[in-house]
Amino acid sequence: MQRFVPHCHTEMSNFRLLDCINKLPDLVKRGKEIGLAGLAITDHETLAQSIRVCKLQKENPDFKIAIGNEIYLTDVRQNGIKYYHFILIAKDAEGHKQLRQLSSRAWMNSYWDRGMERVPTLKSELEEIVMRNPGHLIATSACLGGELSSCIVEMEKARTTGDHETGIAKQNQIINFIEFADKLFGDDFYIEVAPGASKDQILANICLAKLAKNTFHKKLVIGDDAHYLKKEDRYIHKAYLNSKGGERETDAFYEYAYLQDEDDLRKNLEPSIGELIEEMCANSMEMFDKIQIYDLLHNQTIPSVPVKDYPQMEVNTDFTGQYKREWNFPNIDYLLCSYDEYDRYWINECLEGLKNIGHYETKYLKELEEEARVKRVIGEKLGTNMFKYPITLKYYIDMIWECGSLVGAGRGSSCAALNHYLLGITQLDPIEWNLPFFRYMNDERTELGDIDIDICPSKKGTIVRKIKEERGSRFNPDIDDLSRKNLGCTLVATYGTEQTKSAVLTACRGYRSEEFPDGIDNDATKVGKRYEIMHYLSFTIHNYL
Repeated sequence: MQRFVPHCHTEMSNFRLLDCINKLPDLVKRGKEIGLAGLAITDHETLAQSIRVCKLQKENPDFKIAIGNEIYLTDVRQNGIKYYHFILIAKDAEGHKQLRQLSSRAWMNSYWDRGMERVPTLKSELEEIVMRNPGHLIATSACLGGELSSCIVEMEKARTTGDHETGIAKQNQIINFIEFADKLFGDDFYIEVAPGASKDQILANICLAKLAKNTFHKKLVIGDDAHYLKKEDRYIHKAYLNSKGGERETDAFYEYAYLQDEDDLRKNLEPSIGELIEEMCANSMEMFDKIQIYDLLHNQTIPSVPVKDYPQMEVNTDFTGQYKREWNFPNIDYLLCSYDEYDRYWINECLEGLKNIGHYETKYLKELEEEARVKRVIGEKLGTNMFKYPITLKYYIDMIWECGSLVGAGRGSSCAALNHYLLGITQLDPIEWNLPFFRYMNDERTELGDIDIDICPSKKGTIVRKIKEERGSRFNPDIDDLSRKNLGCTLVATYGTEQTKSAVLTACRGYRSEEFPDGIDNDATKVGKRYEIMHYLSFTIHNYL
């Protein structure tokens, strides 16, 4: 029985709260082990796994890995509302572009509510971006946290208690939601059920099946909502969630949230809609067929900045216009005669710099020739113009100075480049200080060399705003104002990971037993309980090896 799973999570879902213990390679490996045709990565409001997915897809051509996003879909942005889950999966590269636009919009509008950063997507924004170029996204109604399933459970409870007003309100909300999703996605909208046997899930599954088949004629699919790999990993996942402090209702929310094989699937759906398993698996393979394998990887792109357009030189003259008698600098020649304005700008600015520092002489010209040669070699390998990189950096360093900030003399191997000194990026003459260029860049180092600079911390806000304004002014005219104001300059995100010691401490905090009902206090070793802690840790680790 072939099946595609449209709803899976990885460790990238842990951005705003502890949520998942799956690693992407392990998730794919487990999916192949249990015979899946593929799965979609739908982390909570993040596309952070996208590049890893593209790389892993190349390593697993027989297993489709789709890129999606579990967004929080709301009507408004305000405190106290419910943040309903909703699944979006890119069918192709255009679909992924729409996911990026939606995610950026959500994060740019983030706010704090009830102690957590909230990143909802408005239905109006979803409609705006999808309807601009429809047909590139697949959507599902998501889990019990989705608007559809949540309203079904609330409607049935209201009817049971005789609360007819709430029951009718939830019924109308269900109708409006499905009509909205159908308008945006048509046959690419699927109603998602979960393979769980909790009371609410059984109720939701039965009602979802009736709505899908009898009322709205939508196709059902099974979403595993995998937050851990196997059933036996449940207690490790529970300990991980509890390690943050305070108890969470992990049993109710995550008891069935793992990647299920066929036996588990049949067992957990039997109390509700087990007779529809084959049909739902076939529907998931319809989704599978709609999703293309595409590649987001591309050559590195260097932002363009305005430069002086130096004229092309004649082959037998130097940059001063004089006839060259004894001259053996073929790469300098190439750049002076190049059709590319950035090539000509780089070499003319560097040669002018040599003149200004009084070193327009063979020793410095040989160094500049070698740097030009290496840049051409690396540029051909990377498929990009390596002369453009320091030009762009020079442009923004000049802007940083204009913002009233000092710029450091230079850091690391970037000081070994004469062209950096001549362009004003660094302030150390590498020939005077005997700094070899190969430390920064050489024929074998096929990458853009990083250049670190120091600025005044107090000027950071001013600098970022200035660059945002400058870059935003160069965006295409169809870019919305919010993106234009914010996306011209972004801060680099780094991911924190737990090493061995931190992982052991996390396990201690999340561990629960009769002896340690509130977890193991990390300070317990200071009060004579080292032996007991290590005994229980050893026992626990041994059982899970």
